[in-house]
Amino acid sequence: MALRVFLTSDLHLGMKFAGYPDAPRAALVEARFTCLDRIVAAANEARSDLLVIAGDLFETVSAARRDILRAAKSLAGFRGRLTAVMPGNHDYIAGDDKLWSTFRDGAGDSVLLLDQPRPYPLMPYDLDSCLYPGPCTAKHSEINAIGWVRTAARDPGVRHHIGVAHGSLEGFSPDMDGRYYPMRPQELIDTGLRIWLLGHTHLPFPRTAGARDTMFCAGTPEPDGFDCAHEGFAWILEVADDGAVKARAVRTGQLRFVDETREIRTAADLERLERDRAGAEALRTLLRVRLSGRAPREVLSAVGALGSRMAASLLHLDLRAEELREEITPEAIDREYPAGSFPHSLLTSLFHDDDQEALRIAHELLGELRS
Repeated sequence: MALRVFLTSDLHLGMKFAGYPDAPRAALVEARFTCLDRIVAAANEARSDLLVIAGDLFETVSAARRDILRAAKSLAGFRGRLTAVMPGNHDYIAGDDKLWSTFRDGAGDSVLLLDQPRPYPLMPYDLDSCLYPGPCTAKHSEINAIGWVRTAARDPGVRHHIGVAHGSLEGFSPDMDGRYYPMRPQELIDTGLRIWLLGHTHLPFPRTAGARDTMFCAGTPEPDGFDCAHEGFAWILEVADDGAVKARAVRTGQLRFVDETREIRTAADLERLERDRAGAEALRTLLRVRLSGRAPREVLSAVGALGSRMAASLLHLDLRAEELREEITPEAIDREYPAGSFPHSLLTSLFHDDDQEALRIAHELLGELRS
C-alpha cells in the first residue's frame, strides 16, 4: 500500500520580524502559526499517513514556552498515523534541551521527535517505514549530519526507507562558505535510500517534480521576506510499494512579499502602480517598490499622496523614490541655474538638440560638481 507523506520545514515559529512597524510585524508573527494550522488541515485533507517537519519548526532554541505549546497543540490536530519533527540549525539540539523537552511534554504520543542520528522504525505507528534523520546540533557546521546513514543497518522487512536532513544542497542552496551542513546530491544517492526529505533552503525543490526525483525540499511554507518571492509551499508525496514517488506541491502561504521597480514618467504610471496593487490581495501584501526615471514636477509632487493612499490599503509599504528625478525641461533648467550661466547654456543647448542621453549625463555631472 502506498505511503502518503506531507513534507514541510522552516516555519521558524517565533520569528520576531524586527524593523517592521507594529501592525505588520504582529501580522507576520501570527501568520507563521496560522500557517501551521493550515499545514495540518491540508495534510488531513490529503489523507496523509505521515507529516514530516524537516527542521526549523522554531526560530530559535530559546523559543517562548507559549509558542512551543501552541505548536504542539496544532500538530495534535493531525489525523494521520504520525507527525515526525526533526531539529534544524535554528532549533538544534542544545545541551539543556529545554525547547524539545517542553515540546515533548505538550506533543503527545502521535508526535515523534527525530533528535538522534539513528534509524527510527515506524512499525509501532502502523507504518511500514523507517526514517533516517540527520538532526542538527549547532547553528553552523561544515559537516553535514547524514554521514552515519550509509553504513546504518536496515531491516530488510521494512518497505520504505526514508532519509530526513537539514542543510544546504550543492547546486541548489546558497552556502558559499559551506557553513550550513552542506550536502552533495551524490552523497544522498550513495546512502541507498530511495527518497530524501530536506529542509533549510527556503525555496521548493525540485521546481517541477518528475518520477525520477528522489530529493524533495518544500521551502518555507509562509513567505518571510522580500527575498522570498514564492507563495509558500509544501509537498504531498505518494511513495508506491516499488519506491516510485508521485509528488504534488500544495500552496500553504497567506502573506505576500512583492519587491519591484517601476519607471515613472507620467501621472498615468503612478495611477497604474496604485491600481495594480489594489484589491483583495492588498491587505496581505507587503510591498517594496523603487521608483525610477524622470517625470514632470507635478508628477513628483503627487508621489507623497500616492504613498499615503497605498500605505492605508496594504499590509506594509516601503516606497523608495530616491532614484525618481525631475524631467529636464527648459522650465526645470531655469529653476536650477541662472540664465546665461554655463550650466544653463549647456543644458538648454542639449535640450534643443534633443540629445536626451547627453542631457541626462551633463545634468548629473553638473549636479555632482555643485554638490
